[in-house]
Amino acid sequence: MSGNTSFPSMENVLETLVLADYEIVFRMDGRTGEYRKILAKPAVGSLYPDSGILGDEACLKYMASVYPKDRILLRTEMSPERLAETAKTGHRKIVSYRRRDPGGRLLYRKAVIVPVPDRTGFVCAIHDTTEEMRLRRENDRNLRMKDEGIRFIVENMCENFIIADTETHECTTYTNREGNISCKSRFDEQIDWFAENMVVPEERAYYRRYFDIDTLTGRIAEEGICRMTCSVIYKNDRRTFAITATLIDDPGKNEKPPFLFLCAQDITSIKRMKETNQLLLFHNQHDKLTGLLNRAAAEKRIREQLYAGSGKAGNTFILIDIDRFKHINDRYGHLTGDEVLRLMGESMRKVFRDKDILCRWGGDEFVVFVSGFADEKVMKSRLNILREKTGTFPDQANFPGITLSIGCVCVHREITLNRLFLLADEALYEVKNHGRDGISFKSLP
Repeated sequence: MSGNTSFPSMENVLETLVLADYEIVFRMDGRTGEYRKILAKPAVGSLYPDSGILGDEACLKYMASVYPKDRILLRTEMSPERLAETAKTGHRKIVSYRRRDPGGRLLYRKAVIVPVPDRTGFVCAIHDTTEEMRLRRENDRNLRMKDEGIRFIVENMCENFIIADTETHECTTYTNREGNISCKSRFDEQIDWFAENMVVPEERAYYRRYFDIDTLTGRIAEEGICRMTCSVIYKNDRRTFAITATLIDDPGKNEKPPFLFLCAQDITSIKRMKETNQLLLFHNQHDKLTGLLNRAAAEKRIREQLYAGSGKAGNTFILIDIDRFKHINDRYGHLTGDEVLRLMGESMRKVFRDKDILCRWGGDEFVVFVSGFADEKVMKSRLNILREKTGTFPDQANFPGITLSIGCVCVHREITLNRLFLLADEALYEVKNHGRDGISFKSLP
């Protein structure tokens, strides 16, 4: 190398370097193409020549280790013509490339070329960016995996979800691949789009009020998680969505207000299944003809209330029999008999409370259980109203009407259902033994 070539001082060289991550530093003369090694990490110093001329055997050997797709780029950027252009600008140049180590491992490198102040040469620092690229690839992979996870959740567990900044109201909407939901950049715009394009007209005003971001975040702050359902037109069908909303913290910035998270799920099939199950349960527990509870369901509920209460508040058990019901069936037909039973059910529902247990015990026998109330005078008045309502049967000419024999027990202590039934049955037969069509109260011995 020429002895009159001037090199910058070490202080000037260090200004161009980040000493924590450089691998090797060369000084290159732009006029002659000569290069000389200035600094090198011990682990890699022996892999680079100490000095030479660009394009010599040592350079070609190094170029042979460069990844083929990057070799042309590196050779072009390190050519005297391109270096001369860099010298004129006085700006640094960065060239990223890949190479193989002797073991065949792919390495990532970054060459930083900086003109020296007199613009007669350059300082070239080669940095090892393999670890940086590895972390970047891992982050990219994690993002891809996260995106795939989000896509799986949206496509298999929900219809869409939204993450919104509670300060700026900017939002990101994740949706399925069908592309039937338009994603907006602001939360209020997204809610408006959903309201206009998906929510059924009669529910739009409530939907918009519910998802006012300030009102919603205040409600979540009190309740933790908020859920609502709405009817939407989705996939050319009227469906039911359940929307869950909560607040989530930014894990990287604890001082930042939480984000609003909303998830919409199509629960139409679940709702229909629930309605079907409820209908099946209703038919399983109720008498088909009268709509009253059947005996099995009534016994279960009465026992639950007897066991749950102390009995001090009092309970009333009533046993009702339609007088001469077999005669009604025989003379007027079973269809008329069915109408009599229906009238009995309707009349009982009108006279007693929704929470009272009303039951068709079997045949023409009915039961009423009133929990927490045991006043004979009030019950007698209520039962007389029931007799009045069932006394006239308007749909049948020459029908003599319905009369009832009723046995009633009012107690203010703990007692079993079997005991209540026996006492009420005794009271009922006292009425029948005195000509039917009346009420008898039985007192505990």
